[in-house]
Amino acid sequence: MNELFLIPGCRIEQVTCPDPTTIEISTQGTQSSAACPNCHALSQAVHSRYRRRPADLPSLGSAVCLDLLVRRFYCRNIACTRRTFAEPLPDLLAPRARRTRRLSVTQGEIGVACGGEAGARLLRHLGMATSPDSVLRLVRAIPLPACGAPRIMGVDDWAFRKGQSYGTILVDLEAHRVIDLLPDRTAQTLAAWLREHDSVEVMARDRSTEYASGISQGAPQAIQVADRWHLLVNLNEMIARWLAGIHGRLRGLPPVPGVEMLPAGRRGAYPRTRADAVRTAQSRARRVDQYEEVRQRFAAGETLLAISHATGLARTTVRRFAYAESFPERAGQGPVASTLDPYLDHLEARVAAGCENAAALWRDIKDLGFPGTAKQVRRWLSRRRSAPAPSGKRRGDAALLASPLLPDAAPVLPSPKQLAWLLVQSPEALRAPETATLAWIAQDAEVARASALVPRLADLVRSCGIGQKKAPANPLSDLTSWLDEAASCGIKALETFTAGLRQDEAAIRAALTMPWSSGQAEGQINKLKLIKRQMYGRAKFDLIRQRVLLAA
Repeated sequence: MNELFLIPGCRIEQVTCPDPTTIEISTQGTQSSAACPNCHALSQAVHSRYRRRPADLPSLGSAVCLDLLVRRFYCRNIACTRRTFAEPLPDLLAPRARRTRRLSVTQGEIGVACGGEAGARLLRHLGMATSPDSVLRLVRAIPLPACGAPRIMGVDDWAFRKGQSYGTILVDLEAHRVIDLLPDRTAQTLAAWLREHDSVEVMARDRSTEYASGISQGAPQAIQVADRWHLLVNLNEMIARWLAGIHGRLRGLPPVPGVEMLPAGRRGAYPRTRADAVRTAQSRARRVDQYEEVRQRFAAGETLLAISHATGLARTTVRRFAYAESFPERAGQGPVASTLDPYLDHLEARVAAGCENAAALWRDIKDLGFPGTAKQVRRWLSRRRSAPAPSGKRRGDAALLASPLLPDAAPVLPSPKQLAWLLVQSPEALRAPETATLAWIAQDAEVARASALVPRLADLVRSCGIGQKKAPANPLSDLTSWLDEAASCGIKALETFTAGLRQDEAAIRAALTMPWSSGQAEGQINKLKLIKRQMYGRAKFDLIRQRVLLAA
């Protein structure tokens, strides 16, 4: 029996099953004497006995309850203020505890993995039922692991509530584990933490000036390493904002003669209903009015934030309108797959043969397996008729015939974000249509200069990553050369970006020569998000910190 149910410091007297889901074990201590908790004098004189009924780990699928007979001893030390004391069982039970130590540890570990509510639901099925509040209390009681003296660290921010409040995560890049969480992302908080951990030699970070300032204040001896991925993201965002401002100018460029801009196939969406066209026109008119208002306010000297508050527009929208040379049209969305696409060859052949009856065409392709309606065929046919439909004159067929196939014939300029992505790619990685698109917009003098500069920096940053086979022989010299050229390129956005790189040049140079980055911090933030969402995003900072550090 004692071998089946191991209870530290106790002898089992009896095992009973009062109900099918519970095992009750009667037991008592085996010590002949006990030490007084005050004076530590040994005593064998028993004063009295009483019973405790703590819960223990489940056995054979059933919950276990101990019926523990506890003795009270006299303290014979006349100088001690305590007259009696209870028999201590330190390996089994804490004073006044309602559960054994091993049960508390198990419930706490499940709480670390699952959280309060989910942990309580799981424990109920495992025969260790307790409340969600008790699970969280046990999680908070688990001692945190010692973090040691970290040398190489990464720092990044994480969101309590995205866009409203943020904290800071600190990661040991050598041990691959979270060291600590900070309740905000200010330079003062980070500097205070670093002063208490003066062993830090290298700090990898994004390009946040707040973190740069905090590291300089708290660990001036540490080498700051800018994250290469964030550097590429900043470059891409800068190019996208600049292209958004000149997108209207680029749309007016003529196509490059003899170059196919887009792959063969359908280039636009099928014509929509007249009501859809009206709604689209009304939406565009509203955006034009907003654009004109923002431009007027910005020209009058109002700040972007003030314009945002006055108009109710997002700051990013206000910034795009304020710096755009002309009204930024929405980029045309490329066509998605249509159920009509497999039957286009058949339809084109029938129309070429003179059939312009939408119902007849629909019946033809329906026999071939087309699952759609006649309305789809009618919309497709509306732009291909040689004469208005007999019943369609009142719906504007003549206007459609005035510009047949216009959406398919005109090349579509990609959005600023898509163009920015093409500019930061290595020319060798681009496909033929993408190269042709760049040749199209490179007819603009500023874009031509940017297309010669931007890929060079992107390739330099990418080539200095871990495991790259074509690392440059002298990346620092290449960086200096690029900064000098970009600072006088004549493109204001690129020159401003270069000035920012100059301010952070030491960290960028370290990024090109050292293997460290914030990649691990980004991965740990993903893990933190999982833990935060397990608690429905409503946990206090101390509980989030406890669970993240215990799960590290």
